[in-house]
Amino acid sequence: MPWDSLLAGATGGAAIFIVIAMLFGQGLINSLIRLIDTRAKQIELRGELLLKAMDGYDQQLSKTRETRYLELWALTAPVPKWPRNRELSFARLEQLSCDLRDWYFGGGGLYLSQEAREVYGAAQGVIGGALGPKGEAMVPDQAYDLIQQALSRLRTTLTRDLATRRGIHALEAVQEH
Repeated sequence: MPWDSLLAGATGGAAIFIVIAMLFGQGLINSLIRLIDTRAKQIELRGELLLKAMDGYDQQLSKTRETRYLELWALTAPVPKWPRNRELSFARLEQLSCDLRDWYFGGGGLYLSQEAREVYGAAQGVIGGALGPKGEAMVPDQAYDLIQQALSRLRTTLTRDLATRRGIHALEAVQEH
């Protein structure tokens, strides 16, 4: 057999395949192809099952996150942009910080995305930085503005996590086309 001419230019896997084909014939090659095809189908099925499992997990996480984020959203109400809460005392601000802490350690913190966790921490830092032994004194405008902006950033991050501020949802966009 002219091995040199059959293997000319064939290297690596191609050369091995040619040699196997010549030595063992078409039956072995068909068996190898069926084996590879079966294994590929197993890998594909495993991937599909994993995607379905992750999709179910993601859906449950989204539902739970929405519930917990609504609780957090409501807790930020004492420091709105409009209308400004002119009655916000340092005592109420301290209570807000404690309410946020209780929400966080009461389980809500488990559901914060990494970005939301960072923004939550920053908001608590701004609130903590404004606190002091001031009791029922009203929070001054400059401190109020910083706190309001920090809580607004937190709420914006929550809306991003839940994708509630999109003009149109991805599924709707696909259905329209």
